[in-house]
Amino acid sequence: MTAVTAHPIVDAVLRRHADALGADLAVYRNHVYRGLTYHQALCGAPLPDWAALAWAVHDLGIWTAGSFDYLGPSADLASTLAGEFGVGEVGDARAMIIDHHTLRPVADPMVETFRIADRIDVSRGLLRGPLRRSFVTAVVAELPYLGFHAFLARGLLGYAATHPRRPFPMLRW
Repeated sequence: MTAVTAHPIVDAVLRRHADALGADLAVYRNHVYRGLTYHQALCGAPLPDWAALAWAVHDLGIWTAGSFDYLGPSADLASTLAGEFGVGEVGDARAMIIDHHTLRPVADPMVETFRIADRIDVSRGLLRGPLRRSFVTAVVAELPYLGFHAFLARGLLGYAATHPRRPFPMLRW
């Protein structure tokens, strides 16, 4: 399996929000496609459109809401865009977004594999679950990080400094 580098829903969402993403467009795009690729590999089949929509917007609230407390705004984007893309499984897409940073496993297999796929990317493949290191390396070679982890570190540290009582609002039990 090679990396997924295009999807009509993902591409349309990213084009629509290019101004909000600004200089981070390529960074976020590659993260979305790496995650989508890992998710598809974990599932062993192409993902449904509602999962592609969830990938497209799962962290987008960072830019559209201007906050690292972004899960709700990102899920709201999925709800807003679902009809445009013929996605009826809005609740499923929202669950994937809201629960993708839970610290414990999730019962729903699609949500759980989404969570694992995102964790693979955020951990630079160190926590890669059942995927082979060579697969992750090949995906990253095709869709490089482009400073993704530095962006996360700067953003999270900045948010934590100004919100010391809730420094990591995206984490869930």
